[in-house]
Amino acid sequence: MKTLAIESSGELLHITIENNGQFISQTRLNDKSFSEVIMEEVVTLCEKVNLKLKELELVVTARGPGSFTSLRVGYASAKGIAMAANIPLVSLSTLQVLAYPLKELRMPILAALDAKKGRYYCALFEGGNRLSDDLDATIEEIVALIAPFKEVLITGVESEALYNKLCDEITKGALSTKIYRDELIYRDLGESMIKLGKKLYLDQGGDPPSKGPTYVRKSDAEVSLEGRI
Repeated sequence: MKTLAIESSGELLHITIENNGQFISQTRLNDKSFSEVIMEEVVTLCEKVNLKLKELELVVTARGPGSFTSLRVGYASAKGIAMAANIPLVSLSTLQVLAYPLKELRMPILAALDAKKGRYYCALFEGGNRLSDDLDATIEEIVALIAPFKEVLITGVESEALYNKLCDEITKGALSTKIYRDELIYRDLGESMIKLGKKLYLDQGGDPPSKGPTYVRKSDAEVSLEGRI
């Protein structure tokens, strides 16, 4: 299945294309200009594997949680390509995508992203299976989440900072949970997205047209507006 994957929820923009088992990826900093070049990047990758946009059969994207603006741009781009090519779109939890490459490890995986304000977007997985919902949690809430387990590995760009904070809290609470940190901070997530996206599509079909990004938390603008009502 000829598949395009776009992930834009964090610091990096991942674009991957699979054409009959051949994978090609492009990863770049997710800066303010990426919205202007995302389509150019997609077209360039297609050309490298002798594929035209209209020949794509499936589009996979991350739906969040993550950066509000980056998610909107990435999701809108993926949705626009799917609509233009009249093909299905499937969206995945960003945290599930982060945990997937580590599914073979024999311990729970805590996938986490810095949500600012002393909180983290996080979820717990083991063997590729979900153990918790996607959460917007404090350090104390994360400690409570992982406390029942003997050992947990943390993955994500901010894993080092989170690891240090959790170690402090675990020591203070005299808990027995051992935590480890994923040493590979940046990895190409495209192939994982394509594998997960294909499975989801075969199991459940494409996303309904009304579906959009999942933010978990309300944006500052929404909170500010609610405060005025």
